[in-house]
Amino acid sequence: MWIILSFGVALFDSLKNVAAKSTLKNVDEYVVAWSNCFFSAILLTPVLFFEIPEIKPMYYVGLFVSGTLNVAALVFFMKSIKSGDLSKTVPLTTLSPLLLLITSPIIVGEFPSLQGIGGMVLIVLGAYLLNLNSSATGFLAPLKAIVFEKGPRYMLFVVLLWSITANFDKIGVVNSSPLFYSFTIQAYIGIILFIFVFPTIKKQPKLFTKNFKALSGIGFLSALTIICHMIAISLTIVPYVISIKRTNSILSVIFGRIFFKEGNLKERLTAAILMFIGVLLITFS
Repeated sequence: MWIILSFGVALFDSLKNVAAKSTLKNVDEYVVAWSNCFFSAILLTPVLFFEIPEIKPMYYVGLFVSGTLNVAALVFFMKSIKSGDLSKTVPLTTLSPLLLLITSPIIVGEFPSLQGIGGMVLIVLGAYLLNLNSSATGFLAPLKAIVFEKGPRYMLFVVLLWSITANFDKIGVVNSSPLFYSFTIQAYIGIILFIFVFPTIKKQPKLFTKNFKALSGIGFLSALTIICHMIAISLTIVPYVISIKRTNSILSVIFGRIFFKEGNLKERLTAAILMFIGVLLITFS
């Protein structure tokens, strides 16, 4: 069951990204980001009827820090998939374990094993191939593309923020409960983003109502992703779930081709698979 649920996480997350990219053609990234959290929070509200855990003081630290930083992360995630191909941007999220392997020796003195280093090499190679363009010249051209193209650059910033928020999410979960924390952080982000989107909704109410189905659909898929994730990690250890979840990078390449006719399928799929294998090596090193 946990395997099915973990693949459900990858599938629903990938479909959410497809829906978001499609909606971003008509609505700005702030409204889409807000809808992602607002509607998913509404759908997660029944959690309150089944589970209100003991809330410890550090829960508020986790909620405030992660929630605030995730406001920026979510907006820039939407900016990334709006300005770049799904097949080039979403696979870059697999860089997050690579970043942790770089920071861990500095912060806590933990060094990667040989298997972990092998995983790092595959992720870097995958990121290189992902941005390899036959029209570009020079060995460093793909790496420059990651930095200078809007989509990949925005996603790198998202990954950096996630490497910070992941630690505070753990603090929030440990000092409350997984489902309760999921609901409250979605609600928290939604409330903050509403401050930014309210002027737009007030000025152009028809824009919101016209795209209501698409926006609520994004929130629905986000809620399904969270529910599957939380149930899956309750049935097995977290690394197993996260590893299967990373297949969303492969699905994003495939869906990018199907829904948006994105090119270089063979090259980008190869890159995504290499990055996924790299994640597996790091996870189980």
